Order: sequence, then structure tokens, then C-alpha cells
Amino acid sequence: MKILFSIFVLVSLLHSNSTEIGIIEEVVDDITQLKNEYRICQDDLKNRFVKTNYKELEKYKILLKKEQEKNSKMIKDMKWFTETIETLENDLNQKKEELLKIQERKKKEKIVVNKVIKKRTESIKFIKPATFRLKSDAFIYDKINGLQIGKWRENRTFTTNIKSENWVKITGYFVGRKWKKAQKDIWIKSTKVFKRN
Repeated sequence: MKILFSIFVLVSLLHSNSTEIGIIEEVVDDITQLKNEYRICQDDLKNRFVKTNYKELEKYKILLKKEQEKNSKMIKDMKWFTETIETLENDLNQKKEELLKIQERKKKEKIVVNKVIKKRTESIKFIKPATFRLKSDAFIYDKINGLQIGKWRENRTFTTNIKSENWVKITGYFVGRKWKKAQKDIWIKSTKVFKRN
């Protein structure tokens, strides 16, 4: 009965969140306790001054043999679980190392891509002077990919004759329906504006 209980405890422990070493120690403790109880039973049988009931004794010998077989099977199972746990730990450590390498590689790739994007220059071209209007509120910048220097509201109108692939330079704008020349470099993203007819 003790063996069955020990097997149940072993299986329960294997499915719990306790560490593998704790599980192995508990199984070893159970086996040690079983051996001690077996020795105590043997000593107790030797020391008793009662008539020996040989049929009963044979029955206990058979039970003892069965328990020893179960015990042997538990030891084999414990060895298998220990080896399985070690294999899984090794696999997990290997996967962790691979994940760290992948994360490092991605981090380096991201840095390289960001450097390339920052270094990329846009070709500026002159166009026929035209009037543009903002589709929505938008930030204005001191240069292409530069610093934000303000925010203009939707529908604000401005003029330009200089643009790049993604940016439009504001050369002049309207204040109280009067056109005013821009005194400094002002750029806006081309996605935020549309050309007026």
C-alpha cells in the first residue's frame, strides 16, 4: 500500500511546479523509508515468540516479492524521469541561447536599418510655383527629417516651388489673406498636404 501511495506521490510531484531535484529527493526518501520499514518488519518477525504459520508466511513472502518488484520498477521510473528532466533542461538551455542570438541579431539589424534610414538623403527638386493646403493638423520642421518647430492647423494654405519625394518646403504662407514670404526654412511632410487647383 505504501508503494502505491509513493507512486501516486511521485506522479503528483512530477506534475507540480516543484523543482526536479525536490522530486528526486522525495522519491529517494520514500524508498529509504520503505527499506527501513522492511527491515523493521523482518526484525519484528524474527523476534516474535509465536507459532509460525507457514501458510501465512508464504503469503507474506509473495506480497514481499511483489512489493520488491514494484520498488524496482519505481527506481527504474525514477531513473527515466531524471534522464528526461536532464534532457529537457539541456534542450531548454539550448533554445534560450538560440533565442538570445536571434534577439541580438535582430537588434543589430534594427540599428543598421535605423542608421541607413537616418543617412538616406532625399533629392530636392524645383517645381512650378504652386499653392498647397493641409489635409489635417500637421507638424512643421526646420529641415527634412529635422526638428519640429511648430504645428499648423488643417486647411492652412501655403506656397512652394521646392519639394522632395516625401517633403515640401514652405516658401510662403497666407496671413489674413495676405501672402507672406517665409523668413526661415520650413518643411512639412508631403502626405499631410494636397495641391490646390
